Amino acid sequence: MSTTIDVYPTTDYLPLVEETRSRTQELYQQLLDRYGIHSTVEVKAFYPRKPGEELRYVDPATRWKVEMDLGFAYLINGKWRASSWPSLWERSRIDQPWVDDYIQSGGEEGYPPSMLGECWPIEADEFDLPLSDEDMRLLNAQPHMWHDIRNFSGPAVSSTGYGFVAAALAEETHGRVASYDCAFPCRGHNGETAEQFLTWWGAEQMNFYGKEPFL
Repeated sequence: MSTTIDVYPTTDYLPLVEETRSRTQELYQQLLDRYGIHSTVEVKAFYPRKPGEELRYVDPATRWKVEMDLGFAYLINGKWRASSWPSLWERSRIDQPWVDDYIQSGGEEGYPPSMLGECWPIEADEFDLPLSDEDMRLLNAQPHMWHDIRNFSGPAVSSTGYGFVAAALAEETHGRVASYDCAFPCRGHNGETAEQFLTWWGAEQMNFYGKEPFL
């Protein structure tokens, strides 16, 4: 099973892909330097392709947009090692069956007709950290969110990198990170800011994988 890190923004800012790419690379290089790993990491943003199609890198002037799927390639000392797959998607919206459930259950299930077409509300209990009413208002005001996926049993390089992609996006959008498919080693991290997330993410990966995969 692949694992995913989600980023819930609290602003409507859609950064340049280049902002995300360059910050991811910076965070990654800082980790390697901090652990005395004399390697150079490079991150490249590209468009997914079908067999036989030419590889296309993302132009630096390109801005994230809804329904954009990308690949972030991680190169160590000039050699491609692995990729992760960040994407920006619209949050799911309440459709008629949810309204029907509400009516048929007398309001115990589903959502009222007044919410038809709105995004499913994000609830505070979906996060481990306590978020204020204002935090929740800002999260729910945004109709989109990011996901970054790494393949199951993927290499250490991408398993580390996709966390830095999430951190970069959370920084850029004042967002919150979360995972609901065991991307994090333990409970307690869903709802963290980028700053909180970065206090442990890199160290956790180094403790788990060691230095060798990054040489």
